[in-house]
Amino acid sequence: MPEFGDMDGATLLRLLQRVRGHTGIHMVEAKKTMLQARLRPRMRHLGIDSYAGYVEHLDRNEDERQPFVDAVTTHQTSFFRTPKVWQYFRDVFLPGWAREERERPLRVWSAAASTGEEACTIAICCEEVRRQQPGFSYEILGTDISTDVLAHARAGRYSGSSVAAFRAGHPEIFERYDAARRPGQFMLEDAVRRCIAFEPHNLMEPVPWQDRFDVVFLRNVLIYFTADDIRRVVHHLAPSLRRQGKLVIGESESLTSLNVPFQFVQPQIYERAAA
Repeated sequence: MPEFGDMDGATLLRLLQRVRGHTGIHMVEAKKTMLQARLRPRMRHLGIDSYAGYVEHLDRNEDERQPFVDAVTTHQTSFFRTPKVWQYFRDVFLPGWAREERERPLRVWSAAASTGEEACTIAICCEEVRRQQPGFSYEILGTDISTDVLAHARAGRYSGSSVAAFRAGHPEIFERYDAARRPGQFMLEDAVRRCIAFEPHNLMEPVPWQDRFDVVFLRNVLIYFTADDIRRVVHHLAPSLRRQGKLVIGESESLTSLNVPFQFVQPQIYERAAA
């Protein structure tokens, strides 16, 4: 079993550069302890006993990039996280959109989907509308840079504190949509799960979709980027939204003064500006 020494300053800077280059995340030197802890399991798996040795391995092996990304990215999420966002989406946006009696499905993108709880929450809100208006339909795309969390999202089986909080906060909805029927677990019923697809995507790269989505959820990820990278990410995803499409960001995030093609609607909610 490898015994890991401390990470020297030069190696730390090299690793922080790789984090930024491969993910866009601006990780600071104060995160050294966290970075070491996240890399150790991978280093043990590879039999590498020094952080400098791991950097060399990463640079020499293209196949190591994805395991590195999986190790260093953060995947904290939960069902119905930040209730006021869901109140807007469920009680304001969805009824207004559905009243238009559109002939196409509502399309929503969860752009930092992690293990899928946000995409499931979007689907549940949409399904509540569909139950009242059978002609309403929807499609949800969840993307993430980490293939590990996407595998979890596709499996769709949840447990732990996130499920406990979901059941305690929304007991009727939990019972209505849970297919697991096991204590401490939740699995979205098949008919609703079929409306969700999960794919890999790096937010630092241009999107392959044009004028496709009515809403994009991009929550709690911009806080890890510099102002320049936030502009880059937002400019990349803007063309994927339809005219007057909504962008939902995190509670501690803002697009103010960033010169991006979005107009403020209310805290956390922006609308794609007219061209």
